[in-house]
Amino acid sequence: MPKCVALHDRRVEGGVPNRPNLTIINTDEHTCIQKAFMEINAVARSGKIHTLFVICHGYTGLEVEALNRSDDDAGSWGLELGKDEVDLSNVSNWKAIADAAENIVVYSCSAADTQPGFEGTLADGLRLMGSLALYTGATVFAADKPQEYETFKDLKNGCIEFGEWKGTLWQFPPDASPPEAVLEAPIEFDDFMNGICVTPAHEQEIASQCR
Repeated sequence: MPKCVALHDRRVEGGVPNRPNLTIINTDEHTCIQKAFMEINAVARSGKIHTLFVICHGYTGLEVEALNRSDDDAGSWGLELGKDEVDLSNVSNWKAIADAAENIVVYSCSAADTQPGFEGTLADGLRLMGSLALYTGATVFAADKPQEYETFKDLKNGCIEFGEWKGTLWQFPPDASPPEAVLEAPIEFDDFMNGICVTPAHEQEIASQCR
C-alpha cells in the first residue's frame, strides 16, 4: 500500500482505524496547525507521502445576506481544521509542508465552491483550493458541493465512510494552471480503509507501489 496520512479534525464525528502505511493525525479546536505540519514532515522524511487525506467540516453560506444571496452553500469560506482553520488569509502557511505529499484529497463540504458573484471574495473556493495546491506543491482534489458521510458504530470510535462525491470533483495542479473536473482521486479514503489501494482510473500510475 502507498504511504498515506489522514489529517482528521475530530469535529467530524467518528474515527479513522489504523491501517498499514497510514499515519493518523488528529486535530480539534485547540490544535495549532503547525503541530500537524511537523508531524506530516516527520512522515515525509522517510519518503514522500502519496496522499494526504484532509477530513474536516467546511464553512459555507456565511455572510450571504451582505451579498444579496440566499444560498445555504454560497461558496467556500474555508475549512474547519484545527484552531487556525484554513482560508484565503492563511492558506500560505501550508508552504510549511511544501513537497511533502504528492496528492491532497479534501473531504469537506463545498471546499472548491465558487458561486457566480463570489469570484475574488473570501468565498472563492476554487481560488482557495488552487492556492493550497500552489503552496504545498501537491495536486489537490476537492469538490464543489456539500458532502455526506456515515459513521459505522460497529468499530471502535466509529469508522468514517464518505461514499460517492457530491457535485463536481476538481483536480488542482500545483503549477497554478486551471483546475480540471475528474471522477475520482488517485486513492479514495473509503478504498484505502477497505484495503483497495488504487481506483481503476489510476491503476497504472501507482501499481508498482501496491505490490
